[in-house]
Amino acid sequence: MNLPQIAAATAALAITPLASAQTLDWIAPPGVTVLDTDSTTLQPTTGPAITVTGGVFVFRNVTIPNGSTVIGRGSRPMVWITTTMQVDGRLSVDGEDGEKVLTLNAPFVPATGGRGGAAGGDGGRGSPQIALRSLAGQPGNGPGNTPGLGGGGGLLASPQCALGSGGGGGAFATIGDPWFKAPAGTGTAFVQRGGIGGFGCGGISGAVTRTLVGGGPGGTLFVDARADNDFFGLGFDVSSGQPVPGELTQLVGGAGGGGGGDIAFDAPLLSPAWINDNKGGGGGGGGGALLVFASTDIVVGPGGRVTANGGNGGSGELGSFPSAVGNNAGGGGGSGGLLILAALGQIVLEVKGGTYANNNFDFVLSADGGICTTSGFPPNFIFGKYELATSPSYAGNYDRAPLGGFGGMGIVQLAAPSGTNQDGTNTVLDDNIVLRLNGVPLQGAQKRAYLAWRGYRNAQGVLVDDFGAPTNINGNEGDIRPAPVLLRL
Repeated sequence: MNLPQIAAATAALAITPLASAQTLDWIAPPGVTVLDTDSTTLQPTTGPAITVTGGVFVFRNVTIPNGSTVIGRGSRPMVWITTTMQVDGRLSVDGEDGEKVLTLNAPFVPATGGRGGAAGGDGGRGSPQIALRSLAGQPGNGPGNTPGLGGGGGLLASPQCALGSGGGGGAFATIGDPWFKAPAGTGTAFVQRGGIGGFGCGGISGAVTRTLVGGGPGGTLFVDARADNDFFGLGFDVSSGQPVPGELTQLVGGAGGGGGGDIAFDAPLLSPAWINDNKGGGGGGGGGALLVFASTDIVVGPGGRVTANGGNGGSGELGSFPSAVGNNAGGGGGSGGLLILAALGQIVLEVKGGTYANNNFDFVLSADGGICTTSGFPPNFIFGKYELATSPSYAGNYDRAPLGGFGGMGIVQLAAPSGTNQDGTNTVLDDNIVLRLNGVPLQGAQKRAYLAWRGYRNAQGVLVDDFGAPTNINGNEGDIRPAPVLLRL
C-alpha cells in the first residue's frame, strides 16, 4: 500500500455519511465489544451514538484500553481511519472455533463450524446432514466467505474402518504452516501440518492401516511463482530499485476449515440406524481482514495485541469406536486473515518477551492459522497450537486421533514512511516502525530478530535486504507471526 492509495481511500470516505465523525473520539468500553461491519452502533466520547455501516470506522482518536477487547465480525472488512490508534487491550478479527462434539449418537444435529472474522470464511459443519447419513463433513468457506472454497470435509468411516477422517485446514498465504516447529510427517503421520486432515481408520499414528484420506486444504489465493508479492498494495524493493505490485487485489479474510467425518454405526448406506453414527467436529473460521490507517501514530502497548487469527477446529465425538484414541475426526483449523497497519507517523509495537525463533509464542501482531483442539482423554489433550510445539511426541499425539489439518498462515503488513536506515537493520522500510522491549526501542540485529522481515527476492530468487544480503529468516520468525511484509508510505 502506498500514499496515493491511502489518500484516495481517505478522499472517498470524505463524501460518505461518516465524514462528520472525524472530529469524534472513541474509547472501547471494558470487556468484549463486537462490532458488525455490516452495521453497528458506537458511542463516541461526546455526543449521541452513531451507526456505522459498511465496516469503515472514521474517528479522530481511538483507544482500546487494557481490559477491553474489540472484535470485528460481518461480511465486510474492518477498516479504521483515524488520527491516532492506541491499543492496550485487544483488537481482533479472529475466526471463531469450530464446535467440539460433547454429545453421543446425535449425528442429526450438526457440529457447527466457527464463524469467520470480518470478511473471513466460515468453518464447515461436522455431520452436516440432518435427515440422512453424512458421507463427509462440510467444506469450509473461502476468503470473503465464498462457499465451499475452504478446507475439505473429512470422510465417513465404515464400522470396520472405525475412525472418520479429519477436515482440511483453510488456506490463505500458505497451505498449512510451513514453519511450524514440529516436523511434518509422511503418509498418515502428522500430515496436518501441511493442511491435510488426519487420515481415518484404525491404528497408531503413521500406521499403514490408516487409509481413509483426510479432507484436503483450501487453495491459496496467490498463483504466481514468487512469495514476496503475497500482499495487498504496492511494495518497493530498495535493493533493486523496483516497485513490487502485490498480488492481492482486495481486502478479504482467510478461509475456514472443513468439518470432520462421521463413523457409520452400520454398513447399509440408507440404514435407519444412521441416527447412532458418531459425528465429526466443526471446522474453525478463517481470520478476517483488518486495516488500520492513522494520519499520525499507531501504538500497541505492553498489554496490547492486534490479531487476525484463524479459529481452531473442534474434536469429534468421544465414542466406543475410537476407544484407545479418544476422539473421532476433528474439524480443520481456519487460516489466518489479512492484518494491515499503516501510519503516516510511526507504528510503535511493544514486543512480548522473546521471539518465535526462541520458542516464545506470545505475539504482538498475528494472522496465525488455527489447528484442531480436543476435549478428549490423555494422551491426546490438545488445547492450543504452541503448547507442545517443541515436543518430539507432539506430532504423534496430534495424529493419534484423526484431528483436522492446520489452517494456513495469513498476512501481516506494516506501512510507514521510509527513513535512512538509522536503526541499523539494513532496510529503510522499518525506520518508522518502532519495536520496544520493556519500553526501550530496539536497534540493529536485535530489532531484525524481533521484526524478522524476509525481504524481497533478487534475480537468483534469494530473499535479500536493501543491501542485497540474504535475510535467511526461514523459520526464525520474531514477535509477529507470520513474518511481516514491509511497505512504505
